[in-house]
Amino acid sequence: MLCLALFWVCTGCGLEPKAPTEEPAADPTVASTAAPTAQRTPTVVQIPTDTATPAPYGHELLGESWEGRPIVGHRFGMGPRKVVLVGNIHGGTEKNTHQLALEMIAYFEENLDDVPPEVTLWIIPTANPDGLANGTRGNGRLVDLNRNADTNGDACPENDWVKDTYTTEGINEGGGGPQPFSEVETQLLRDFVEDAEVAIFYHSMAGMIFVTSCADHVASERLARRLSEATGYPFPAEGWVSYPVTGAVVDYLAQQGVAAAEVELETKVDSDFDRNLAGVRAVLQSLDQITSSP
Repeated sequence: MLCLALFWVCTGCGLEPKAPTEEPAADPTVASTAAPTAQRTPTVVQIPTDTATPAPYGHELLGESWEGRPIVGHRFGMGPRKVVLVGNIHGGTEKNTHQLALEMIAYFEENLDDVPPEVTLWIIPTANPDGLANGTRGNGRLVDLNRNADTNGDACPENDWVKDTYTTEGINEGGGGPQPFSEVETQLLRDFVEDAEVAIFYHSMAGMIFVTSCADHVASERLARRLSEATGYPFPAEGWVSYPVTGAVVDYLAQQGVAAAEVELETKVDSDFDRNLAGVRAVLQSLDQITSSP
């Protein structure tokens, strides 16, 4: 168990919760500036076994980005049902989703009772620390991480992974990466999130909620409707129509049976914290209704 101890960071073992501050604490995910190596392999830290008793909340190193920056997961609760919130997959172009995730972390540190006892809530402030540090949508190799998943296994050929992707600016050549899950960041997300019951990814700035392009995953649709009711963001039946979306992580997760949704904030500036907190709290109280068999 020595290796596990090196990764586990306890921030709540027998201590009173820290007093809230005016601004969320700085996120360690953007601190490193290590140069990229020829190839990196993501590291996913296992939840401790019965021989190690975790604190009610803490944070763990989940892996590193292409340029060597840490990707950190903040954990709240110790229940068997896994719920994951992912901020900032689009880096510097969606910085307010990183801010939202930090505000969520600060809130749950002070309100751990909002996490039901059967749930473990994970919050990843940034899935793209290189893009956040460099001011880019893509990662350190300029790959769009939300176009790099293997979505070829569902019933919708229009969302299949492709190398050249689209944005509001037009075609992004090579935006999908050289092949599905070519990037260490998407490999990390795949391995860490695919055993979750629910995953919510935050984007900006459409002000809506979206699910898999196939629109045929019942649990994801229930998740989106519950989020829409609690946040006030619309859940359009037609989905995203501005340009083709291929290789999206929520599409891949729906294939794996995870209830997954994208929440788009209203602007590129505001975190929309209050309404998104309401959405998360509603989801935590509705897991049975969201994930039950059709």
